Amino acid sequence: MTSNKEPTVYTLYLDSCGDAGWCSPYGKSTVKYYVNAGVALTASADLKAQTAVKDILVKYLGASVRTNPHIELVYHDLIRGKNAYSSLTPEERLTMANDVFELFTKLQPIVFATVVDKIKLKEMHGFNALTPKQYGIMATISRFSLFLKLQTNGIGIIMMDQEEVKNDRLLQEMILGLKTYGTANIECSNHPTVIDKLDRILNTISFSDSSIIPGIQLADVCCRTVWQKYENQKGERYRQLLQYFNQDEHRHLEPSEIPK
Repeated sequence: MTSNKEPTVYTLYLDSCGDAGWCSPYGKSTVKYYVNAGVALTASADLKAQTAVKDILVKYLGASVRTNPHIELVYHDLIRGKNAYSSLTPEERLTMANDVFELFTKLQPIVFATVVDKIKLKEMHGFNALTPKQYGIMATISRFSLFLKLQTNGIGIIMMDQEEVKNDRLLQEMILGLKTYGTANIECSNHPTVIDKLDRILNTISFSDSSIIPGIQLADVCCRTVWQKYENQKGERYRQLLQYFNQDEHRHLEPSEIPK
């Protein structure tokens, strides 16, 4: 008998953290890791996020947030007390961060993350290496597609901050070609290399200003948290995310590291 149950639709919100440039002797970057991460939300969780993220901002930054399109949840600024968060005391910033992570328990997202070790990647592939940004985004999208196909029989939508591609022609071309040529040769741990044409993902990737998309702001929180764990060995917030990482019945599939 054929099931009439409608497939679950997930929207994957993506963001990146860390300098995407190469380290010495190939470039001037002093950052070893580049992280691409995303939160996959069901429609009901997405609707909750629309209200809850704004409510947290209003709680700590004031009612003017509701009419100021430039104030958004930026985790790097929050933990450092910069820009919109400069008026908050350390105690207030800690409490706000706690509220943000408490929100994850209400939304129950599926978190995906790709960690690119730029030094190892360049040593392995030299001039043939794709950029860290290309590897990170392609690998994360590939695993989200496999999650839809193999784990949930779901349907996916992908959305990114428009700043990610505005001035990156190679990334634009890669994204345009994913649905045509598929993803392959993604050197990530925890998943086999497969050719996948993203057939469970609707249309192509959409881009929007992160300030009006709470899902992208939450992806920023996840991304910065994973990057801090790898780059600076700060694991307290990372451990709070562990329960939301994509996993099968045996193990966590996230975060996945490049190269293997």
